[in-house]
Amino acid sequence: MAPDNRQAVLGTCSFCGDNVTEGYVILRYETTAGEPGVWAECPGCGEVVDPTNAQ
Repeated sequence: MAPDNRQAVLGTCSFCGDNVTEGYVILRYETTAGEPGVWAECPGCGEVVDPTNAQ
């Protein structure tokens, strides 16, 4: 059985600055350049964000 990594931090919310963890992932994808991407719901403000590329 795989370990539960739902608490692993992916990055931060670009709206409120809260940490976004694996448990909030909505969608994983691969860019045309072959890089992994992720969209997740921020637990703090509820916005859908890309926590790995927060600006």
